[in-house]
Amino acid sequence: MMKAKFINLRNFIPVIITSLILSSCSKDSTTTNDLIGTWTTQSSTFTATINGKTMTQYFIDNMGLTSTEAAQAVALFNTTLQQSFTGTIQMKSDNTYTDTMGGGTDTGTWSLSSDNKKLTIDSSTEAPVILDVIELTSSKLHLKGTETETDDLNGDSTPETIIVNIDLTLTK
Repeated sequence: MMKAKFINLRNFIPVIITSLILSSCSKDSTTTNDLIGTWTTQSSTFTATINGKTMTQYFIDNMGLTSTEAAQAVALFNTTLQQSFTGTIQMKSDNTYTDTMGGGTDTGTWSLSSDNKKLTIDSSTEAPVILDVIELTSSKLHLKGTETETDDLNGDSTPETIIVNIDLTLTK
């Protein structure tokens, strides 16, 4: 029974992954030059809430899982996202990018806000996403972002609101 309920969450994971794939642009040439190159995932962490509850609590309260089953489901979710963010992204000087994260390939354009604090990623397959630039140097890119999705995770015909926070660090 857990498998059937959890499958809906697994369908939602690619949406997050695609919408959070990296890219950016700038008026400041030093910052732009720092961004251009091939970046490799150093670390990624994720936290998620469903209808305002932690994932673990949602799985226990709304899907009837035991604490152990809920912890396993959350661990699978986190592992799947971490694997999906494993790889590289090449930021090009023409404001395009190509990434090979999670075993797939994506392309699109990038732009960096004039204050260098917001990275806009415009994937060729998803709507644009804006990430906070926590740190950008010639060898480190630290990003944070939040994605909100709705999906009927428990099959009750009422979509749940899923908020995923990501903290991603890349190096070149």
